[in-house]
Amino acid sequence: MVSDRIVKMLNDQIVLEGDSSQVYLAMAVWAQANGWRGTASFMYAQAEEERSHMFKLIHFLVELGATPVVPAIEAPKASYKDIEEVFAVALAHEKKVTASIHKIISESRQTNDYPVITFLQWFVNEQVEEESNVNAVLDLISKAGKVSLFLADKEIGALRSAK
Repeated sequence: MVSDRIVKMLNDQIVLEGDSSQVYLAMAVWAQANGWRGTASFMYAQAEEERSHMFKLIHFLVELGATPVVPAIEAPKASYKDIEEVFAVALAHEKKVTASIHKIISESRQTNDYPVITFLQWFVNEQVEEESNVNAVLDLISKAGKVSLFLADKEIGALRSAK
């Protein structure tokens, strides 16, 4: 049986995934409103993906016989200087999510909670991909320079569409 501490940590992760969805949704809205269609497309897709992560955790807790908590989520930042800032904030956020997942796995190892460890392995792999994607976008933006940001924005949209 899963410990109360692990259930709390998984519920906290549900909150974090829900928050991630809202953060990306706000980024998408800002990008769309400011003419960054590729970035908006990328972030709308990210918002949906993070929401699916939240549901994945909720369903897992139910399968364990635990009670998931539907999170109250605070309003995220709604304005950015440019798309480089959007992706820098996204990378910092993904690193926070990664650290949280690693913390749950560490705790699960201490209590020999193998179902949780096995379940979270998918999230570990997903976070490697998430951070890699955002780093690739930041690299693209850095290489593009300010004159070519419009072309970079189109590439950003294509990156997400190819997934």
